[in-house]
Formats: sequence, structure tokens, C-alpha cells
Amino acid sequence: MRTPKRRRPLSRARVQPPEGTDLRELAARASYIISPEHKDYLTEAGPGSLRSDATPCPRDVTRDDAEIWLRQALEAGHAGAPWPVGAYPKYVWHRQGAAVFEARLTNAEQGAYKGYPLESSEWPRWLP
Repeated sequence: MRTPKRRRPLSRARVQPPEGTDLRELAARASYIISPEHKDYLTEAGPGSLRSDATPCPRDVTRDDAEIWLRQALEAGHAGAPWPVGAYPKYVWHRQGAAVFEARLTNAEQGAYKGYPLESSEWPRWLP
């Protein structure tokens, strides 16, 4: 079953990490998982299955690129709520050149994220 359309857009507000959070350690354990939902081509995870409401990922972005960007964003604290104590934040953002990518937590125990580019109207305005 598909999630119903949002009535209001995500705020994409930055939140401070819970007290005592070691951002370097958290970033080192995080991983990027390829999501066919944002691909329109064959990937390591199999054939793309681009959702009609999903932004397609650029073909030149590799899994390694995405994981590096995810870890840089986590270490910099470019994260959004919810962010439970001792856990990973739900959202993370990274600017790469003329694009902004959002990563969403898909497995809280393993720190696994999927990522996708945002339309410029969706970019967090605070992101350097």
C-alpha cells in the first residue's frame, strides 16, 4: 500500500543531536542502501522500479559516492527529527555541487539509509 500524499511538505528543519552523541562514530557506522524506487536503470539491487512520485537519482552517482556524502552529512550534524537518544536521525541532508540530496533512515538498528535528490523548492534553506 502506498503512503497517502502529504498534505503539507516536510519542514526539513535541522535538529541538534542528543546530548552525548558522537557524530564521528555514528557516521562511521552508517550505510547507504540502493533503493530501486529512485532508479530508472539496472543497479546492484536489480532493475530500477522508479515510483511515479519519486525523484530519479542521477546515473553518475555511485553507491560509494552516496555513502561518503551520507557520512559527511551525519558528521556535520545536517540532520532532522526525529533523532532518538543513542540512535540515528530520521533524515540527513547533503549539498553536492548544484544538487541537494536527502537520506532517509530505512533500518534504525543498522543505520541504513536510502537517498534521493530534492527539487530546489524542497532544499533546507539552512544547509551550507
